[in-house]
Amino acid sequence: MKTMVIALGLAGALAAPPAMAQDATQGLSFGGTVGIMKPHGSDNETGVTVGGRLGKELQNGFSAEADLNLSIVDGEIGNNRDYDINSVAAYGVWRSQGDVHFKAKVGVSYWDDDFDNDFNLAGGVGIGIRMGAGVMDVEYTQINDYVDYVTVGYSLPF
Repeated sequence: MKTMVIALGLAGALAAPPAMAQDATQGLSFGGTVGIMKPHGSDNETGVTVGGRLGKELQNGFSAEADLNLSIVDGEIGNNRDYDINSVAAYGVWRSQGDVHFKAKVGVSYWDDDFDNDFNLAGGVGIGIRMGAGVMDVEYTQINDYVDYVTVGYSLPF
């Protein structure tokens, strides 16, 4: 429940300025992701996540993004111990120029798994490809010290 409240708060924070001024809606984007999450360790198995993304283009390749990721298929830790994790994060993002480009992001995440929850520094890198009106991203993201996400996402401006 905390995750949903934080996600709605982040979405509201990113969407509030456009509600005040019509010109501010330029550069907003919304998208979705699907991927795998993998707790560190050779005995641990991956799970599947889906997510949503709200972004705001700032200037010169910089933007702000808020991500919400939810487990839809549990991973496994050790011997038959199910594991899922949900997270919400806010990032400062830089993209290089071009139709195929590099993406780097750093920010904070709130994550909640079967054993614990906390706020952490988070970051990631990826490759983006401009496709049609939107951008497809293939990313590696680390939201805490022991869980990695690998996602594919697509975002469209609105």
